[in-house]
Amino acid sequence: MVRTVLAGLDGSHESRAAAEWAAREATLRGVPLKIVHVWEPMPEFLAQAHLLGTETEAHWRERIPREATDDIRLRHPGLAVTME
Repeated sequence: MVRTVLAGLDGSHESRAAAEWAAREATLRGVPLKIVHVWEPMPEFLAQAHLLGTETEAHWRERIPREATDDIRLRHPGLAVTME
């Protein structure tokens, strides 16, 4: 089993800071970093109100974790980073 540092990302500033801290720890330990993106869809009663458009949903599901992962890779070259 390969040791890995794991960080949760929900798009908040705090979770981005936690992912950055995790990247530093992974670099110090010489192990890969895995970022797990957590996105909670809106409760059904709000989703039915069509307040959350498809662009907003795609932004939260795809763009935020991709950008955060790309930023980590830029600041920590050589660190193996994966994202789920």
